[in-house]
Amino acid sequence: MKAKLVCALSPFFLCDILFFIHNKKAPFGLFRMKPNAANWDADQMEVFVRPENANYQAFGRPKNDLVLRVIENKDTERAQERIPVWFMRQAGRYLPEYREMRAKYDFIQMCQNPHLSSEVTIMPFKRFSCDMLVIFSDILIIFIAMGMHVQFVENVGPKFDKTVSSFEEFQKLIPPLEQIIKNLHYVYDSISLTKHKINNAVPLLGFAGSPFTLFTYLTKNNKKTYEDTIQMIYERPGDVHNILNKLSEVCVSHLINQIDSGANVIQLFESNADIIDTNLFCDFSLFYLKKVINMVKKLRPHAFIILFLKENFHPDVKDLNIDVLSITHKQLAANTSTFYYNLFDGKIILQGALDPHIMLVNDENLVSKYTCQMVSQIRHTNKYIANLGHGMLPGSKIENVQAFIDTVGGYFPA
Repeated sequence: MKAKLVCALSPFFLCDILFFIHNKKAPFGLFRMKPNAANWDADQMEVFVRPENANYQAFGRPKNDLVLRVIENKDTERAQERIPVWFMRQAGRYLPEYREMRAKYDFIQMCQNPHLSSEVTIMPFKRFSCDMLVIFSDILIIFIAMGMHVQFVENVGPKFDKTVSSFEEFQKLIPPLEQIIKNLHYVYDSISLTKHKINNAVPLLGFAGSPFTLFTYLTKNNKKTYEDTIQMIYERPGDVHNILNKLSEVCVSHLINQIDSGANVIQLFESNADIIDTNLFCDFSLFYLKKVINMVKKLRPHAFIILFLKENFHPDVKDLNIDVLSITHKQLAANTSTFYYNLFDGKIILQGALDPHIMLVNDENLVSKYTCQMVSQIRHTNKYIANLGHGMLPGSKIENVQAFIDTVGGYFPA
């Protein structure tokens, strides 16, 4: 692996050197990677790794490493003692303690304060037997690090002060990659702080939006639909590809720095894959997913990658170097779990896929019923992580979350 280091390295102490070696790190600083031509045809990729990452404590194996063991055994038929469970958006408005904090601070403040972010991350851990925690953040925090003003409006969603309709506009908007990642320091500090607070009890998940999903928010002009985004794809595909290349660099750098901060697993959210057809998906989503995933695996081969791919699919997804495919309840209804396992020649872990709306019902027995139906649809429960098909809804009931966990816990992986 050849990399041209652009900025000077800070001196290492012995513990930092051991940390560096243990985590198989690429050099710190700003450098350019030449993608392997056998994997994709693309220009050089710029990556920035914070020198400050050397100051984070190197944690060993989490005490509860069930999620990691399941992922590590994706190439085997070995079964673990039970099916692991965690939830997308498991720290949120359905928790009274979260609502109490949210009454004091706005969403951005909670994301940008490592102590608050860490406290929210741990909230579900104090209530439930979750096998992994997901750092409290948001995929759109990247745009705030770019200097944009993003307002999260209750019951409406994110609103941007600026959107782009050309690569030229994007170039004027985006600061240097190094500055973007430095501006995201609170995410990395929160990950490290959380590992300390829970005494490395369970794995921690970091995440980022995929280049295409980020692009859709950058161009949608605060509308509920994405006609501006799709129009730009048809009218100015060259500009779109240039923007996606730059967003890929931000995405890779953000994921790498989360891994270096202590994230055991990372998840890429392709949350808006469903707004385009399969042909556009292949050119404008899948191409960049492959680019990001391959680079992360190249720089951090020990990292585990989950891909959340919302309701769009192309057979070439099988070529992605991912460890876990997270599917929605609609995808599980459309294709059997056997379809996904066979697509990856059995070498994949499935994650999902209960309809999040079931967590809103007033009957825990209904939750157990539909959870049983979901698990019964999974052919290889030894290669499975139980989750929802999407993020936890604000009105979800705590009793239903516990019912889901208890029901999944009654199954022995096979």
